[in-house]
Amino acid sequence: MAIQTLVLPETLSSNGNAFDLSHETFGELRDANSLLGNTGALHERFAEDGYLLLRNYLDKEKVLAARRELIGKLDEIGLIDRSKPFMEAVFSGDTSGISATDRQKFARHLRSGPALKEICFSGRVMEFFAQFFGDEVLHLDYIWVRNVRRGAATGCHFDWVYMGRGTRKLMTAWIPQGAVPLADGPLAILHGSHKWHELQNTYGKIDVDKDKEKNPYGGGWLTKNPNQPQQRYGGRWLTTEFEPGDLLVFGMFTLHCAIDNESAQNRIRLSTDTRYQLASEPADERWIGDDPFGHGMM
Repeated sequence: MAIQTLVLPETLSSNGNAFDLSHETFGELRDANSLLGNTGALHERFAEDGYLLLRNYLDKEKVLAARRELIGKLDEIGLIDRSKPFMEAVFSGDTSGISATDRQKFARHLRSGPALKEICFSGRVMEFFAQFFGDEVLHLDYIWVRNVRRGAATGCHFDWVYMGRGTRKLMTAWIPQGAVPLADGPLAILHGSHKWHELQNTYGKIDVDKDKEKNPYGGGWLTKNPNQPQQRYGGRWLTTEFEPGDLLVFGMFTLHCAIDNESAQNRIRLSTDTRYQLASEPADERWIGDDPFGHGMM
């Protein structure tokens, strides 16, 4: 499905900053399904694009089971409008349950469900990385759960600044936990950014825990404005509409962000980030174990 087949709004934005939707600067992610089973071709495409999109690759019913599990946990603290279809994950508008909740404890609860772990740490996702790496695979144990309400988006960043204490060959799997149309704020990738050595040697040297006192970038994000790196370095922002079962894989130095969630139905966008590497290579200790330490380890 090419980007011109999508019904685009007049604007798409990230953190309120409108993308230039002209063909030269904006396009659609291309899928790599035809390359499955050909490891060399997958490596070549990954080296060229900095990402691999696999349509309908994961077990759809298992993804929907994980979605149902996540929505149920959000419902426990009152975030789900029960007058609407449950699986739509429509925000209730009531945040009182959040303020009364231990956020760290709830975050552990959110990422620890068996259905979520099954889709992230077994089956086809592990099969893909075993094929891609050609040897035993290790996954980082932490599951980054994104439940993004209307008006919110993630800024432009490399994943490396958050988890750069192990192998540089670490890879991210972004899994939409349900359908994510353009209006709900899918992920966008700046094509070619994985080849920008200047940015890797400046912003990409940051460790958000060790360098938080002297980090000129103000945390882990490079910027909230997707136009800034594009105007300096070039490239096209790429996105698409996702369906349950889709899998998007990219490297530590692929610049990405999220499009603003502008859901007219007030849906919460649900997705997860998980990381994978060769088991024989060093791993970032912050994200390993039954209850990973996470950020704050100096």
